[in-house]
Amino acid sequence: MLDRKRSKTEERSLAKLIDDLEEQEIAFELYKRTRSLVPPGWHAVESRHPVKPKKTKLTVTMDADMVAWFRALGRGYQSRMNAILRAYMHGVISKEIEQKGDLDWRGEVI
Repeated sequence: MLDRKRSKTEERSLAKLIDDLEEQEIAFELYKRTRSLVPPGWHAVESRHPVKPKKTKLTVTMDADMVAWFRALGRGYQSRMNAILRAYMHGVISKEIEQKGDLDWRGEVI
């Protein structure tokens, strides 16, 4: 928690963090309940009619156990990883998550 008042940018990012976390919780619960009820063809609808923000392809190296855990969650695991990283980003921007020594792309403390 902060000892000072958040800036408008920090407040907006905190609100986005809370929304992202709630959305992930709801999505995961829904996924657990419906994964066996969704017909296979429905997964292709989203790829044919994308409504997502532009993505950038990236090659990263991650711990094998973490990747295995996400893959075990099933289809869409990369999107879930992206959503978790986005929530972390909003947590740092909102100053809800404070990491000493974290630097932005300019080398300034976040």
